[in-house]
Amino acid sequence: MIAVRRATLADANAVRQIGLTTWPVAYAGLVPDDFIADGLAKWWSLEAVERGITDGITLVATDITNGTASAEVVGMVGLGKQEDFWVMWKLYVLPTHQKAGAGKALLNAAIAALPESTPELLLNVLVTNEKAIAFYRSRGFGTPRRTPDRDLGADVTWMSLDLNR
Repeated sequence: MIAVRRATLADANAVRQIGLTTWPVAYAGLVPDDFIADGLAKWWSLEAVERGITDGITLVATDITNGTASAEVVGMVGLGKQEDFWVMWKLYVLPTHQKAGAGKALLNAAIAALPESTPELLLNVLVTNEKAIAFYRSRGFGTPRRTPDRDLGADVTWMSLDLNR
């Protein structure tokens, strides 16, 4: 069973390890190796992870064994504001814990952590990442009505979840 809680700075190394472990697996064959290396250095540095924890909303998933949370963080989700939009920048689960409900639990907790008046949740995803796109579509994400003024290029697209249901 999975438990989700708000991350603290004490979780920064564990959150970073999620990225260092999942990124090479998630993006293998989808992007060049240098993109993965650059992304790990930029978005998964200790400083970037700590900034996400202090400036945004970062949640972690832990595996509950016999009613107590294990020390191991098995997944994370990171959200932040861009312009007047809430954006989910990261949602990653260790390969050993995928398809066990951690991704769904993290997404549900992320939505619950947003301010009540939030009309939608945005994310961006590689257009070639069919696995991620299928996961998000199965959870109700679709084409956004509007997006931040940010050029993502041709390889990345926005998706949106309407929270006014």
